[in-house]
Amino acid sequence: MHIKFLAHGTGSGARASAYLMGPHDHTGEPRAGVAVLRGDPVLFAAVADSLPFQQRYSSAVISWAAEEAPRPDEISAVLDDFEALAFAGLAREDVHLTAVEHAEADGGVHVHILIPRVHLDSGKSFNPAPPGQRKDFDAVRDKHNHEKGWARPDDPLRARLLRPDFEAYKAVTDHSAIKKQLTDHLIGAVAQGVVSNAA
Repeated sequence: MHIKFLAHGTGSGARASAYLMGPHDHTGEPRAGVAVLRGDPVLFAAVADSLPFQQRYSSAVISWAAEEAPRPDEISAVLDDFEALAFAGLAREDVHLTAVEHAEADGGVHVHILIPRVHLDSGKSFNPAPPGQRKDFDAVRDKHNHEKGWARPDDPLRARLLRPDFEAYKAVTDHSAIKKQLTDHLIGAVAQGVVSNAA
């Protein structure tokens, strides 16, 4: 099991909510199942879109490997601990959280979490996972992975042998980088005397 905070949060809360409740994933593939576990996606969208802040909401995902097949009570326990950490010291009625479960065709499960970044009683901005404290959620992850025997994302045996950066996944549509590499190579060849004539 893995907990990850996403970079989303400045856009429309209604669009984020609609994506979570939609029948297709980001690649256009149909989802095997969608279920609201906690909160209300419509209420989340209304609160998030009413905020004057640049960062209107926080977005996180809790994902399990297909072979883990967590039971509903196990998912609920993870969400309880997630909420306890995210809302530490706050009254539960002063914050809102929407959790939506997506079932995958291969048996995998992941839960998307959306939190409007506001303390509802005061109207002040609230960040449930400031950048310096996001690693605190690793303790929640490690606790449940250890108790249930779930796969650890930091397990060296699960690590990829090759981890290409984001550029490797993009379609090659920008030829300027290739042209620059060719130009640099040819200039280097001329400078070393390998190429002495343009013909």
